Amino acid sequence: MPELPEVETVIRELQKEILFKTIISYSVFWNKTFVSDSEHKLNGLTINNITRKGKYIIFSLSQSFLIIHLRMTGNLLISDSMGNKKKHDRVIFVFDDNSQLVFNDIRKFGRIYHTDRPENILSRVGIDALDSRLTPNLFYGLLHKSKRNIKAFLLSQEYISGLGNIYVDECLFRAGITPFTISANIRREKAHALLEVIKEILEFAIINMGTTISDYRDAFGNFGSNQNFLKVYQRGGLPCFKCGAPIKRIWYAGRGTHYCNVCQKTF
Repeated sequence: MPELPEVETVIRELQKEILFKTIISYSVFWNKTFVSDSEHKLNGLTINNITRKGKYIIFSLSQSFLIIHLRMTGNLLISDSMGNKKKHDRVIFVFDDNSQLVFNDIRKFGRIYHTDRPENILSRVGIDALDSRLTPNLFYGLLHKSKRNIKAFLLSQEYISGLGNIYVDECLFRAGITPFTISANIRREKAHALLEVIKEILEFAIINMGTTISDYRDAFGNFGSNQNFLKVYQRGGLPCFKCGAPIKRIWYAGRGTHYCNVCQKTF
């Protein structure tokens, strides 16, 4: 699933390419992909802004909003001109200059919501992991509201949004914290260090245009390169870069989980 760095990469490209364009038509090829409760017709609306909250992409239109979640295999792809529909294209938007934005999704889990009330979709999404308002003290306070293990806490999107399995494993490794640690047990100084690591790893991944493990592509169909810098994710059985012990891979918190049982401690 595309996580915060992948979504941010796509947004930055979309901002350069389709901002202030007007939608003149759109086609939906898989009905479950596109959900609308808006009172406004989408045709004729202009894209005034493109932002993000966690993994959700937000198009602020002239009279409504498009909220997009890529889920497991969704990709938003820019085309300079109208082309032929491809096998896994689920929605195609056509703009006033005849360029297109294509939502391609192999597994059909992605969703595009056309709504006048984005808060109905985003109300339960926690503060973005790169939001400047996410201070060390706020982060520590959120941790101490939860009795979940730290991996489940970071994956939940309820408190902090944007992190998925790849970056949670990477952040916990860098911070030296096992995924089994109860969130509320993490000391203040360790919590502050973890937040610093989260921001550093996410920002570095954005510089690298995201992580491509299987399906993720940027808005032009290109691979990210951050997979070349991962320390534990998908390295089960390989030696830890820090201590040389084999990286463990287990099923935990509903995900395949990678960690070093020497370098990462339970608090």
